[in-house]
Amino acid sequence: MITTLFTSTRNASSIREHEIDLRPQMISPLKQLLRQLANLIESLSDSQYTQKPVGVIESSVGGHVRHCLDHVQSLLSAVKSGHLDYDHRQRGTPVETLRFSAIQLIEELIRSLEDLPRFVFIRPLTVSVSMSSDDEPVNVLSSVGREMAYVLAHTIHHNAIVSAMVKTLGGEVPERFGYAPSTLKNIKNMERRCAPSASYERAAS
Repeated sequence: MITTLFTSTRNASSIREHEIDLRPQMISPLKQLLRQLANLIESLSDSQYTQKPVGVIESSVGGHVRHCLDHVQSLLSAVKSGHLDYDHRQRGTPVETLRFSAIQLIEELIRSLEDLPRFVFIRPLTVSVSMSSDDEPVNVLSSVGREMAYVLAHTIHHNAIVSAMVKTLGGEVPERFGYAPSTLKNIKNMERRCAPSASYERAAS
């Protein structure tokens, strides 16, 4: 069953009494990804975290972690301000070079996600988007729920890159770390189809 998330400001106030609580569905997957990332960071050495380049990738694992967490921070700030700008972020922060700082920030972000109010996902946002390096950014309309979905996809994308980097560095990565939900769902479906049925097992025994 697909849950519809209303984003119109006209509908927002009228549906609140009947809208289900989407926090587990919207927040839990991102929290899980962040916890997986924190565990992976903890397993690395300081030199592995900061080394660059890593193979053909010019940046460090820490650089990707900082970039990833910046997006989560930007979204949480926009919940209060109503305006979201993913490009307005600080580079070269301690999160990029110190594993402890990265893990600490992840814990803070998870707590902030858990504190989000019930109806936050229908809250409208304006999002500043840079379509070209030659032009000024434009503002587009969105919602907290839509941007939460984007931040989740963005985190998965960078987790996949981090996974490849850690393997290149000789580290171990949890199975299916950085896989998209649709990929995981397809793998589960394939495993079910390939698994022998109970009747086949009885006949073969």
